[in-house]
Amino acid sequence: MGKPCQPLDYLSARGRRIFFQIRKHIQDNGIMLNIDEYELSMLANSFDLFDIAATYCRDNGITGEFDGKNGTFKQVIPEYNVMQQQYDKILKHSPKFGLNPGDRAKIFGGMKKKEKKSFVSDLD
Repeated sequence: MGKPCQPLDYLSARGRRIFFQIRKHIQDNGIMLNIDEYELSMLANSFDLFDIAATYCRDNGITGEFDGKNGTFKQVIPEYNVMQQQYDKILKHSPKFGLNPGDRAKIFGGMKKKEKKSFVSDLD
């Protein structure tokens, strides 16, 4: 067995911490392969970017005043859009790693059924 997958270089320090937390989760459950470093790095990056944008929105609100031809106007800030986009990516990729209870039950429950079936089939 080779070296565990590593985070890709573009991750921030927080992104790397998220990467290692998710990696530990999937290693503990026996579903990790080295090729997972690519998608796992993308997922960790999305968590990191979501956190940055969400913190900014919490501290500054989700609308800002912008100058236009006819004066100033309120508009949703770009950070709010980043937060929403990253949340969509997190929701899309998290199930692959069993990051919520329902997905864990599907992944690990399916693994247990396969193990049980294979054990029973060996008895025949």
